[in-house]
Amino acid sequence: MKRSSLTIGLYLLLVFAGGAAVGGFGHRLYSVKDVSATTNRKTPEQYRSAYMSEMKQRLQLTNVQAVDVEKILDATRDRYREFRERTKPEMEKLQSEQTTGIRGILSDTQMLEYDKMRAERDAKRKQGSSGG
Repeated sequence: MKRSSLTIGLYLLLVFAGGAAVGGFGHRLYSVKDVSATTNRKTPEQYRSAYMSEMKQRLQLTNVQAVDVEKILDATRDRYREFRERTKPEMEKLQSEQTTGIRGILSDTQMLEYDKMRAERDAKRKQGSSGG
């Protein structure tokens, strides 16, 4: 049975289109996307605003309830700050003991590198906390 050239052309076009579709899908599926480890950190105010918006929407808070929730969040934030300030000296003491212990087991060369590591880590921490 002889096929017409139009039918053969349509089959070839169909195979080509199918290959292009599969190739495009495969490329999209397996292509690597760049991922950035750094994200724009939200400020505490932005987190709070988003949290309040979600609570208002999902819980359908009344205006009075929203004001009460704001007061509760304010009080909790103040208590957290007070707690951090109260425990800060003890945390600094623990950190100092850890540093002293580690420095006690290192050679002079290792100690220099350890000090460098700590300085880099402190710089990163300060840089990261500057946004919030």
